[in-house]
Amino acid sequence: MTMTDVEKLLTTLMRGIDKKTVVTVEHRADAERPVVAVRLARDKRSASLQLTAADLAAAQTDLMQRNRLRTALKRARDRMWEETGYIFSTKVEHQKPEGQGSQWFRPQQGGRGGRR
Repeated sequence: MTMTDVEKLLTTLMRGIDKKTVVTVEHRADAERPVVAVRLARDKRSASLQLTAADLAAAQTDLMQRNRLRTALKRARDRMWEETGYIFSTKVEHQKPEGQGSQWFRPQQGGRGGRR
């Protein structure tokens, strides 16, 4: 499988997920197994993942492998939007109370009561 075939396959899969995300493919020569590094970029966000040549070759013929490859791309794209914060933080996060609008329609508590 040539790099143009790999790039065409990944670009086609990515267009089905998100049309504005740019896919960059880079071949990494490894002695044990050939690996392709895929970099996804959109605006200021970016993500990367590595795929083996065997997975890419199987994705061309097998629909289940193709779906696994698409799922891996989608997860990498979804990770771009995750906001990561500090693990150890002293800042206290306050949550908004549920039913913000319900406090306006609460009946009054106590008091003299209504007319009899």
